Amino acid sequence: MSSRRDVTFIIVSYNSDKTLESSIKSCLASVQKYYANTGAVVVYDNASSDNCPQIIDKFANKYPSIFTGIKSNENVGFGRANNKAVQLSPSKTYFLINPDVVFEPEIVNTLTATLNSANDIAIVCPKLLYLDKSIQPSIRKFPSFTYFLLRNLLGERLQQRFYPFKYYYDIAPTLDSAVEVNWAIGAFMVVSQDYVDRYGLFDERFFLYFEDVSLCVDAWLNGFRVIFQPQVYALHMYQRVSTSSKFNYMKLLHTVSALRFFAKYRPYKKRWQLLTHLLELNLSLKTPFRFLLLTRRWI
Repeated sequence: MSSRRDVTFIIVSYNSDKTLESSIKSCLASVQKYYANTGAVVVYDNASSDNCPQIIDKFANKYPSIFTGIKSNENVGFGRANNKAVQLSPSKTYFLINPDVVFEPEIVNTLTATLNSANDIAIVCPKLLYLDKSIQPSIRKFPSFTYFLLRNLLGERLQQRFYPFKYYYDIAPTLDSAVEVNWAIGAFMVVSQDYVDRYGLFDERFFLYFEDVSLCVDAWLNGFRVIFQPQVYALHMYQRVSTSSKFNYMKLLHTVSALRFFAKYRPYKKRWQLLTHLLELNLSLKTPFRFLLLTRRWI
């Protein structure tokens, strides 16, 4: 796919076989209906150990002209995998879709029209719904370090008592037209070619988590806007694995990414950069509980 297409749908998978097929079908349906000759679907698999590679092969054999499957030998991370897919699939518009998201083809027209309505729009995101059709709080305000620290140490209830901070936009259920937002979660993002060509996509220093926050911060800093389009929706089969228990590997990874985020935009906080490096070392050793015991005395 060397020539630039109108639209490319990109999915990064990792042990996502329970939902991946449905997500691919949503993307393929959109291409077949609106971009039969100018659209493509690319799935980049991050060395899954489940049936993702077999699912990718099935679609690659069935739709060779519009589907490309890339099977990595290693897990390169969410942001880097998306970047690689973008580099291999030059397009005017990129739809970045999580492997647990499904949608109707019709939403594509509304989202691309919103993206193309002004030259300074970099990212457009639809409304996300849970499977029961309730609204997912997917549009959010940029977090402060104090908010992140207190919420993780004290929990949401005590954090709001001592440091009131509206992280989620509570206006989402009442909106009926497109609005600017700080950022939206990366489960479904439409990104313009113009922005990607000029500034790139995800910061690869984020292996997982906070790469979507950073992308939106960078877009605003570069003079572009992030838009939430509530007139259309996608279904998100959402699992908050990073908060499913008090201490787990994914939660530690989330914390590392958060600290890396604050270190990136607040470089004067050297102590948090040091803590980030220590946590990254712990991730490489994959011994989070031992690390927590060792650092309990001085954090």
